[in-house]
Amino acid sequence: MAEPSNRPRLYQKPTASTQELIAKLRQRGLLIEDECEAERALTFIGYFRISGYCLPYYQVTQERKPRLVQPKVFTEGTTLKDVICLYEFDRKLRLIVLEQIQKIEIGLRTCLSEYMSSQYGCHWFMNLAMLDKDYDYQGFFGQIRDAKEVFIDHYKKTYTHPMHPPSWMIAETLSFGAWSRIYKSLHHYDQKKIAEKFSIRNTEVMASWFHTLSHFRNLAAHHNRIWNRAFMAFPPSRLKGYEHHMKNPQTLYSRLVVLKYLSDQVSWSDGLKNQLTELMQEQHKPPCVTWERMGFIAGWQEDPLWKAL
Repeated sequence: MAEPSNRPRLYQKPTASTQELIAKLRQRGLLIEDECEAERALTFIGYFRISGYCLPYYQVTQERKPRLVQPKVFTEGTTLKDVICLYEFDRKLRLIVLEQIQKIEIGLRTCLSEYMSSQYGCHWFMNLAMLDKDYDYQGFFGQIRDAKEVFIDHYKKTYTHPMHPPSWMIAETLSFGAWSRIYKSLHHYDQKKIAEKFSIRNTEVMASWFHTLSHFRNLAAHHNRIWNRAFMAFPPSRLKGYEHHMKNPQTLYSRLVVLKYLSDQVSWSDGLKNQLTELMQEQHKPPCVTWERMGFIAGWQEDPLWKAL
């Protein structure tokens, strides 16, 4: 038997034209009634992105763990409109996620900045003893220097010392991920005090949840598919009393649980449950989209977490 080659494999697939891609989809059984619509979708959305939304419409084997039939073939009657409707559903879902996460992002940076400023002064972040010794201070200060905000420029022109603006100014310039990393690098006592503002006692859970939502936000903001995604990075830690929601930390549902819990802490009317329900009740919602396929647990609507709208 020949030994497997360790030589690098060269990618040699040629770039296909729009017409070739339309022909490929038709060959697989996709019904395309309006070729102009297909050209527009492939031009402005792209074949690679659209292909992710084709997957639920392909025929699968009858095995215990179904696999796509090879070569790929669409289930009978699947239209391009079906695929685009799924794409649109996912887009609307991402907008809901981003709207809810921005409340938590602002809440984190405000609570962290105000607490640390009240305890250690508004330039607390310039004291290298405030954070773990391994924290990337160089990158942190670089983000402040690169900030393009009028109020940052005003501070630099008006004051020569301290070098950097106060905490409440930089709070408006750093990303969710940056504040999430800062929280994780704080001393345990400070982490605990900030976590208590979000009704969480376990600082490890708090740090995990901030990282989870930071990654979730980035996926949504960069237009990645989320409705049936298997989330491999930053699984949320289990909060005591909410373990039944986290049995499968790779699901969309596990992220929405974190989002719901924290949103309830920072907003008196978060609306997440209503937004999700209304989206699922839309007339043109794809039939392949179900609560179960997004990882929702049985009886979730009656769970105390979701009782509040």
